[in-house]
Amino acid sequence: MVKQTNIIENQSEGRRERRKDEMRSQIFQAAMRLFERKGVFDTTVEEITESADVAKGTFFNYFPTKEAILTKLAERQIGVIKKAAEEAKNAPGMRPILINMAHELSSGPGRSPMMLRSLLSVFLSNKLLSETFQKALQMGRENVAIIMERGQKLGEIRTDLSPTDLARIFQHAMFGSMFIWSVSPPSEVGAWIDKTFDVVWCGIAVQSGPRISKEKA
Repeated sequence: MVKQTNIIENQSEGRRERRKDEMRSQIFQAAMRLFERKGVFDTTVEEITESADVAKGTFFNYFPTKEAILTKLAERQIGVIKKAAEEAKNAPGMRPILINMAHELSSGPGRSPMMLRSLLSVFLSNKLLSETFQKALQMGRENVAIIMERGQKLGEIRTDLSPTDLARIFQHAMFGSMFIWSVSPPSEVGAWIDKTFDVVWCGIAVQSGPRISKEKA
């Protein structure tokens, strides 16, 4: 009887947690849609709750402030990179892993140029979010380094640079590309990612011929 009671309690707890996750996701998605159109600064909590069809009190049960929603975005981005690092462990090549990861990462903040510009402004102006962003960058770099190291072991990626340095270069190129995209005339962010990735890949992949040293260049 006690065992059956515990099973029922565990099932109820599981349902409650799922409902919480669903509600948090519902609010997050509503906010992202508004950020895409209006940016973070010009979007109000009232607009988010109306779009998510929840009470204002419900909103604050999940997020203490409007800006705190962005912590979930950071978690989402880290999740994408961790997933790619896990897939890399048994993948025969790293190029598909890296390009797919780059596109998936850009699909969040790259919903619109306005959204990306406002995200950067908020992260830079809010101390707590700035620290969250820095930690996310560090964690992301560590996981990208795992992918780079795997590529080195496969003989696919150059070994004269450390996995961490390669991960940092990859981050710089992708973030820089997205920032320039956000302040450029309207275009598809995916095309920018593809072009940047092709150049970066040429720089980090093992070349068929010998590399020219700086002394001989």
